Amino acid sequence: MRIPFVAYADDCTVTGEIGLETDRLADFLASTETFEVDGAAFQALDDGRVVEADSADILLEDLCLVAATGPRGQLERRLWTRQFPARVRLGPYTVSGYLHAPPTIDPFKNMDRRSIVALTSSVLEFDMGGAVTRVDAEAVLLNRSKIDLLEPVGDAELRPSTRPEMTVELDPRSKDMTGEFYG
Repeated sequence: MRIPFVAYADDCTVTGEIGLETDRLADFLASTETFEVDGAAFQALDDGRVVEADSADILLEDLCLVAATGPRGQLERRLWTRQFPARVRLGPYTVSGYLHAPPTIDPFKNMDRRSIVALTSSVLEFDMGGAVTRVDAEAVLLNRSKIDLLEPVGDAELRPSTRPEMTVELDPRSKDMTGEFYG
């Protein structure tokens, strides 16, 4: 199966298409050291110039993170997890999102279990040609060996609101079942 490929290295972004040889991209990346990207385009972070190639061999160790694309894997293999808001720095990138882990595991202390770490509801920020670039992604796959900083954050810090403030009109006769007082 062929899937779109978007990755971020220390000095460039990489786009193209890869042949997925496993049920999901995270498993593929964790099982390989090098892979081929067809229709590869490399965009330099310093000045935005683009270099294209029909295909290119990529070393996983050169990548900081990859946008999760393709199938999510087998439904029966999924585990119930809790979300932990986190901020990660890898090379020139800062990523905010949610780590997922079983309820009894602290994902900030158990990072050595996987070579690829997933972050969902992610916001990626980096400098491209002197301007801050922000990319929203459903999920990203982080190369654990490139992580400089992984820290928990509060939900309020995770993502600045991009929507206008919403006000809720409450009926003064309604009963508050939330335990909070709205006045």
